[in-house]
Amino acid sequence: MKVMKKFIRNIPAGAALLLMVGSCTDKFEEYNTNQYQIHEADPATLMKSMIETIVNIQQNDSQMQDQMVGQYGGYFCASNVWSGTNFGTYNQSDAWNASPWNTNFQKIYGNFFQVKEATNSSGHYYAFACMIRAINMLRIADTYGPMPYSQVKKGNFYVSYDTQEQVYKAILEDLANAAEVLYNYHVETNGNAPLGANDPVFAGNYASWAKLANSMRLRVAMRISSFLPDVAKEAAEAATSHKAGLIEANNDNAMMDCGTQTNPYQLAAVSWGDLRVNANIVDYMAAYKDPRAAKYFNASTIAGLNGQYAGMRMGDKDFAKADAGGYSTPNISGSDKLLVFCAAETAFLRAEGKLRGWNVGSKTAKEYYEEGITLSMSQYGVSAADYLTDETVPTVTHVSDNVQKAPATISNTVCVKWDDADNTLTGKNFQRIITQKWIANYPLGLEAWAEQRRTGYPEFYPCIDNLSDGVVSTSRGARRLAFPYTEKQNNKANCDQGALDLGGNDTPATDLKWAKKD
Repeated sequence: MKVMKKFIRNIPAGAALLLMVGSCTDKFEEYNTNQYQIHEADPATLMKSMIETIVNIQQNDSQMQDQMVGQYGGYFCASNVWSGTNFGTYNQSDAWNASPWNTNFQKIYGNFFQVKEATNSSGHYYAFACMIRAINMLRIADTYGPMPYSQVKKGNFYVSYDTQEQVYKAILEDLANAAEVLYNYHVETNGNAPLGANDPVFAGNYASWAKLANSMRLRVAMRISSFLPDVAKEAAEAATSHKAGLIEANNDNAMMDCGTQTNPYQLAAVSWGDLRVNANIVDYMAAYKDPRAAKYFNASTIAGLNGQYAGMRMGDKDFAKADAGGYSTPNISGSDKLLVFCAAETAFLRAEGKLRGWNVGSKTAKEYYEEGITLSMSQYGVSAADYLTDETVPTVTHVSDNVQKAPATISNTVCVKWDDADNTLTGKNFQRIITQKWIANYPLGLEAWAEQRRTGYPEFYPCIDNLSDGVVSTSRGARRLAFPYTEKQNNKANCDQGALDLGGNDTPATDLKWAKKD
């Protein structure tokens, strides 16, 4: 609950952000004359806090973004009623709605601008900073749509918005340039790691960061595959053929070390009592008899469900926090690392790419699909053998319990086993790829929400109580967040311009251009 107090205090700072810079894509090929020059603002020391934003370590930021907005991805559910204005019931406060935008701009651009000045917009540090900016801003683009990106300058945050097309193209370019610069630096310096202890993901290993940049390019390419197909195909094929490679094995996985801080999911669930696992992920995994369930969830303490995994349905306006405490919590310890990107996702992305006819690897769609499942099972120390051959088409069911009288059923499901006769984007194998990628990407709620909007899979239970006054469809759910009130107050003309790119409808019901429309 203390996240709310923190955010309210920081709203003025977030609204007054003036720490912006221009495009990151110039001069990437250049190296600093002196790679080890000490600047007044040392880029290496500035980078750590930037890295920690790509999945939030900071407890309040994690709660406000990855958990509360991220619950739309079907992994978690807020188990606190707070003031009754919640994301789950589609009536969040203006302050909450603005958090993903203002917090991220504030945290990225302060240090980013200092790195830009210290490096004269060139060299490996600048390439690295641009990569981190791109990864972070992808989350904002996926959440809101059009946004300032290419036009922001030092001292001028309130500028025109890039269109959705422009934002994703710029992000792809920044990631591509970063992969090239970082990998070349790694090779040319025999593995020098200038970030060292300031890197909580790869301990400064630029070769690993280049793999992440390429894997993120593949993720972005798939996101825009429906509305920028030529750009998407080119980016995906370039990423998968790049000399730096991709995150393809579990020892390549990008995992964020929380350091001296407590894992924010564990903190929110155990110490604050504000987070429980979502009925969607629990019930899907139960229906598939998924052996990863014990690795993902702790058992429920609700009467009648002791020892079982019990998820909480999203969007309940009437529950007691103390009673909701009995639902399953995420099986995450305070010292556990945070997932950034896993090898299983790379395999699933390639599987979809093969269905699209893209040249993203030498294996078939089936082989990449099964590889994704196997990698995920291995990541959690369980076997995939029986799972891969299961031909049962399950019905996903939620039953009433002592806290929520909210039964629900989902029958639009597929079995796990691949169908060799189906090799189209309209068939069941596509649904299989997306569903299994969703299970494997736990607990990346914002990414899950984006992919569910893009594909329609997996189908989710509707929220119990929709308090949006008819704005948000109960069956389709929130499709984005509306632009922050701070933008509407301080950057109205440009915010209105951004709304035009959305068709004039700046509401949570408006689809982004890459989203499935039916």
